[in-house]
Amino acid sequence: MSAKNGKRNNLYTRTIPSLMMLSAGAVAFFISLRNGYSTGKLLLVVLVVMFVFAILGTVVKSVVDSFNMHQNYEDFLEMEEGAESEGGDVGEIVRK
Repeated sequence: MSAKNGKRNNLYTRTIPSLMMLSAGAVAFFISLRNGYSTGKLLLVVLVVMFVFAILGTVVKSVVDSFNMHQNYEDFLEMEEGAESEGGDVGEIVRK
C-alpha cells in the first residue's frame, strides 16, 4: 500500500475494480435475461461488460490512489505553530 512521497494511502481502493466489474456484470446479466438473449450471446455480453468495467475500475482506482488523501497532521500542526509565532495570539489581537 505504499504510495508516492513515502505516505501510506488510508483509502481501501483495492476492491474498486472488482466491485465495479461484478456489479456491471450482474446488471448486464439481468438486462440480457429480460431481453431474451440466447445463452451464447448472454455469456458474450456479460464477458465483454465485465472486461470493460474491470479496466474502468482499474483506471478509477489509479486516479483515486493518485490523490493520496492521507492527511499528515504533523505538517498541519507545524504550520499552525509557525503562524502563531509570527502573528501572536488571536486573543491579543481582539483585545487591542
